[in-house]
Amino acid sequence: MEGLPKFDARDREGLAQIFRYFATVETPRMDSRLYEEFSFGVASDPEVLDLASQIDRGQPAPNILFGAVQDLLFEDSSANPEALALSAFYPAVSGRGIPEGPAWPAFRNFCLAHSVRLGPRLRTGRTQTCVVHRCTIILPTLAVLPRVDSANGRVGLLEIGPSAGLNLRMDHYRYDYGDGLVWGDANARPELHCEIRGDSPPPMPGRLDVVARRGLDLHPIDLDDPGELRWLKALVWPEHAERAKVMAEAFELARSVPVEIEAGDATTDIEKCVARLPSDAARVVFATHVFYQISSEGRMAILDGLTRASTECPVDLVVMESTGVGDSRVDWYPFEAGERKKRKSLAHSDSHGRWIQWGEAAS
Repeated sequence: MEGLPKFDARDREGLAQIFRYFATVETPRMDSRLYEEFSFGVASDPEVLDLASQIDRGQPAPNILFGAVQDLLFEDSSANPEALALSAFYPAVSGRGIPEGPAWPAFRNFCLAHSVRLGPRLRTGRTQTCVVHRCTIILPTLAVLPRVDSANGRVGLLEIGPSAGLNLRMDHYRYDYGDGLVWGDANARPELHCEIRGDSPPPMPGRLDVVARRGLDLHPIDLDDPGELRWLKALVWPEHAERAKVMAEAFELARSVPVEIEAGDATTDIEKCVARLPSDAARVVFATHVFYQISSEGRMAILDGLTRASTECPVDLVVMESTGVGDSRVDWYPFEAGERKKRKSLAHSDSHGRWIQWGEAAS
């Protein structure tokens, strides 16, 4: 969805095109037969399209609609026939596998029967996903940043758009890239698996000592709010049982590893947030699939803010973002002495961190 233009909430056909794109490009790539069926169904149904038109035009409509439906099922999956019929297709709700047969009729009936209750979720919903597997892509970047090495592994992290901040705890997870390449404590959970593509394995950090974990988010997630946690779970696609398991384990770990997440706008507040990172550690700012929601002017404002921040202390920016053709690219932007140095592409990867291709072949 990252490569799509913002849709006009008043344009039914424009919204239908987004759902068709989601069905033909995104759902096959993410192995979701269910959301493929739903997306094609929504694209050809004027009533459900009108319901989806309430979604903020800056948000990816399929993710918000499907998340809102699952969120409502989590809240109450057995109060009425429509909920009972649809919940059978959601393993996280039913506790069973997805049955064979068409699911669209049950989805459509549920949406139209509960349009009033879905409305607030559609109007306020945001894709504040916590894709913990993206840590498998960010972790190797810390191994190649010269300033992390010169600081003997001491690093202060600042994440743009961290949601609940699960990825700020990346050093507490276990990583397995296959062929014996592992990192982290053998007993750590969650354990994240990532396939290596190409000839170059990703580098692993030697010593990594995270001395600050900070985030900057327009709407920080409160881990003590059951409704907000339920929404994050609702954004996980029905077939992605492993992702749901990993996220649940990361939530459990989060209770014992504090982070500091500040409410604010990175386009205006990034400079002061970087200034709060320790000056005796490498300062690393990172973002995973966040920049597509920020205008080109806003992205430039972030780069300018980091440039100014580097006059006091060097800073590195790592960005994982969609290429628009089905995968993601990881870029490194160094800033030093008030200058932005040349960007370097480090890797290509799956958008959810399921595979990584490191090095020259990725550039």
